[in-house]
Amino acid sequence: MRPHSILFINRVYPPAEGATGTLLSELAGELAQAGWRVTVVTSRTSAQQARSETRAGVRIERVSGLPFTRASHWRRALSYLSLYPALLWRAWWLPRHEVVVALTDPPLLLALGALLTWSKRSRLIHWAQDLYPELAEEVGVLRKGGLLAQALRGLSTWALRRCDRIVAVGHCMKARLTERGVSSEVIEVIPNWGQISCADPGSFRREHGLEYRFVVMYSGNLGLAHPFEAMLDAAERLQPALPRMEFVLVGDGPRLPWVREEVARRQLSHVRFLPFQPREKLGQSLAAADIHLASMKQNLCGLVVPSKVYGVLAAGRPCVFLGPEASEPAQFILEHGCGSVLENATGARLAACLAQWATNAGLLQQAQRRAKSMAGRVGLSAAVEAFADVLEAVEEQPARELRRVKESQRAHRSSPTQVRIAP
Repeated sequence: MRPHSILFINRVYPPAEGATGTLLSELAGELAQAGWRVTVVTSRTSAQQARSETRAGVRIERVSGLPFTRASHWRRALSYLSLYPALLWRAWWLPRHEVVVALTDPPLLLALGALLTWSKRSRLIHWAQDLYPELAEEVGVLRKGGLLAQALRGLSTWALRRCDRIVAVGHCMKARLTERGVSSEVIEVIPNWGQISCADPGSFRREHGLEYRFVVMYSGNLGLAHPFEAMLDAAERLQPALPRMEFVLVGDGPRLPWVREEVARRQLSHVRFLPFQPREKLGQSLAAADIHLASMKQNLCGLVVPSKVYGVLAAGRPCVFLGPEASEPAQFILEHGCGSVLENATGARLAACLAQWATNAGLLQQAQRRAKSMAGRVGLSAAVEAFADVLEAVEEQPARELRRVKESQRAHRSSPTQVRIAP
């Protein structure tokens, strides 16, 4: 029997850094191992990278564009604009794939997927990691309700309604999509996953002098969607009260320079910075913390879902989530008792919360055991199984059933479901 074929399109793919690229490489590798013919079209981030190669059974096709930078919004936009035609052109000339999966990096990549599947007569799945242009509006990249934002929203909605399936990474994101007039019938919720690790974290703690510290860790992107003011205020309050506590910030991002400046200005000697950890050491570094922090602005609920929480839980560590209680990670933490959720967190509230975790060993150990018991539910294997079911259902869906779904989409367009997300 001829193997099923699937084409993924995304800006980043290992060895290039990026959360979406890491998730994609893990999923693609598992699907290739299961017998799918998997191709990834991505960007070429250095001259040393091959334009075409096969790794772990996955065919990787790379295209060139303007260098990616976070130096300014306009320069980043130009980088994206140079990639759209290159990605589309390369995907166009590849052999037809039965299913095309478009991610969200760069933003509105979905529109290319819609054009490609129309011309190739393939099925289209959108793997929604973020929701644009709303996310860009809320973080101040685009003027909220401006002409450009409205035009991009129209383009995005047009493409969303042409998807055979949409994979949302949280029920909060599904609610946002139905607000757009997308039928809930075509939206599947498959949360992102974390890397389950049984590695001993002791070597990481020894390497960084953390053996006798209570380690509060933030690991991941220090981006525009993540507030850090409450974390720094809490660190300042706890520095004299709990000198054994160490705040470790692991990662990079556009807000890192500001955070570094604040740490220096406040003279926070118990806050340290580490670079992104290689994938093979990530599980060890996550497990080296006693407890983790994750944050998201209140107004971004459903527009982005912090996947770092699942990595933390997969490593068997509890998490304090600073953000909206309605978001997927917050609901998971509350349901399974794997940490704390603080809406509209202040430095004082966070300091009190962390002090309780640091001084109550029984509470901490119980939460760590619960996190470990949840590892299988937030691991890769569960997500791969769910994703494979979606792929097979879309590929095998008869034309008559597809027409019924499209008609449902059109009917839903005229009467969208109104679902409100708490601000």
